[in-house]
Amino acid sequence: MVFKLGTLNHAKGYIINKLFEDHRIGGKHLPMELLPHGYPPKHRSLIREAYELLRTENPSSLHVEGERTGRDTSAHVSLVPHMIPKMRALMNGYRKSAGLQPYGEDLKTLLPLRRSRVTRRP
Repeated sequence: MVFKLGTLNHAKGYIINKLFEDHRIGGKHLPMELLPHGYPPKHRSLIREAYELLRTENPSSLHVEGERTGRDTSAHVSLVPHMIPKMRALMNGYRKSAGLQPYGEDLKTLLPLRRSRVTRRP
């Protein structure tokens, strides 16, 4: 399954992939303000909406807590370790659309990209 840029599933896959690739799992977290960085500016508004959908569809998939940063407190997000295999399909759908290799079931091996075969006529 490959997601089209500008859809909520693409944005959800981006969020999961970003947290997984940055090793933001368990105790290590990322400020919410930095979550849309790296996503195309035209579609950055989808990140907040996709984040809210991830939280409502499966409340135990993301861990959000208020962390003290300097003088104030802001929301920080991380992945829940035992929920990562259940979110692999979303992450791989995003990775395929971005031209990245998808992850295998163990989340350590990278699977080869399957290119569509184009038959040439003589």
